[in-house]
Amino acid sequence: MINLDRRLLLGFDWLWFLALLALSAAGAAEIWSTTNGTTLNSYFGKQLIFLCCSLVAFFVLLYFDYHIFSDFINFIYVAGIAVLLLVLFIGHSIHNNKSWISLGAFSFQPSELMKLLVIVALAKYYSESDREYLGLRELMYGGAIVFVPTLMVLLQGDMGTAVTFFPIYAALSLLAGIKRKHLIVLIVCMAVVSPAGWFYLHGYQKGRIEIIFNPASDPHGLGYQARQSEIAIGSGMLIGKGFKQGSQGNGGFLPARHTDFVFAVLAEEKGFVGSIALLGLFLFLFFRLFRTAREARDKIGTMIVSGVLALLLFHVFINIGMVEGLLPIMGIPLPFVSAGGSSLISYYAAMSLCMSVRMRRYVN
Repeated sequence: MINLDRRLLLGFDWLWFLALLALSAAGAAEIWSTTNGTTLNSYFGKQLIFLCCSLVAFFVLLYFDYHIFSDFINFIYVAGIAVLLLVLFIGHSIHNNKSWISLGAFSFQPSELMKLLVIVALAKYYSESDREYLGLRELMYGGAIVFVPTLMVLLQGDMGTAVTFFPIYAALSLLAGIKRKHLIVLIVCMAVVSPAGWFYLHGYQKGRIEIIFNPASDPHGLGYQARQSEIAIGSGMLIGKGFKQGSQGNGGFLPARHTDFVFAVLAEEKGFVGSIALLGLFLFLFFRLFRTAREARDKIGTMIVSGVLALLLFHVFINIGMVEGLLPIMGIPLPFVSAGGSSLISYYAAMSLCMSVRMRRYVN
């Protein structure tokens, strides 16, 4: 633990923190707009509870030096793997994904928190290497750190979450240093294995990919959700229809409007102006994370922030592309905005670690 001296307090980035609150507030407003009720048992009420829990986690973790977590990450990582294994036996399914553990009135998805553990574990392993380039052994060991939880998430049936582990491995491996020949081998392996993965996809997953190339082939089936999302975004025009005035969101035509497709609801109600404002907040957040990674006082701090940045970029890119109908539907939420406690708490925990890196960049 550390003493919260004046230098640490001055290192806290209030604009960064306010951007997080603004993103969460925008999400909560759209959840309120498109769901029924405002009680604690409603989607809106639960999101407020999750936000309060996230803020508590943010400030509690901020009290500790990020090196404490990296020093004990081996034990924490193994505990995370054990929880993922436990989910396979006692977890319950939501939307055909057996990736949830019931906690009374709430459910928690351990795979969301596991992403952060993988980032810290991989950052710890790579930062201990004093070589200019990673060797094949380091790449394989780093791959195992990522592949084990990825495989367990795949066994839970959650391909969307499983895919999000790969940008972590790619970003941190490139940052740690990878030889050109090793990079070429990895790219070739992915190019060879990827087509084979087609045969392991379920029918509806194949259909979601095919519908991207021919949107009109199934407008009332697999293409329905993407079509309704495009209608919602287009109908918002410049300034939107107004709060609770959207036909697709409030009319119930758009499925998953408070989770994966919450951006479409925001675009319908707030228009182009509101959409650009939300994306501007994400861009500001990306810039703050990039600067923090560059100014970190040590290699592991740089890698932790870079891993979080890669994960955040991937989530935003895939979700916006999915909502725009440019990418297949993968069940990847928009960070800080989509409804869901597991994702919200995990991302605030990640932001806390990154803020910790920033606050301690000049502390010996």
